[in-house]
Amino acid sequence: MTGQGQSASGSSAWSTVFRHVRYENLIAGVSGGVLSNLALHPLDLVKIRFAVSDGLELRPKYNGILHCLTTIWKLDGLRGLYQGVTPNVWGAGLSWGLYFFFYNAIKSYKTEGRAERLEATEYLVSAAEAGICSWAVWNIARCPSVYGI
Repeated sequence: MTGQGQSASGSSAWSTVFRHVRYENLIAGVSGGVLSNLALHPLDLVKIRFAVSDGLELRPKYNGILHCLTTIWKLDGLRGLYQGVTPNVWGAGLSWGLYFFFYNAIKSYKTEGRAERLEATEYLVSAAEAGICSWAVWNIARCPSVYGI
């Protein structure tokens, strides 16, 4: 077989694999992860403040969620409410983007050539498979040495 024939079969193999991929799902997942994280980050910050409030006099005392939010707002403004938002936005955006990317690709692959819709268990299995794929890509790519790679 010639080099040209091998590249043609190689490209057809890739087109078969990526036939089920819709990048819109990746973009939707990234957008949803980023926007939800931006909307809810102040509450995550409050949760962390309560978790590390161990009774030391160095840390401020809060009487509740609203008291904590208003205290942070008065001391540091909007910037204080969004301390540490960057890694959370990256993490949530990429993990949700990968999840939706894999989930819709897997569903599309399973429904190819079928007239009927997937059953409920097939949706659940597809979701689990997408979760495993996105976990593997996200975690192994971030720290391959932990996984012996």
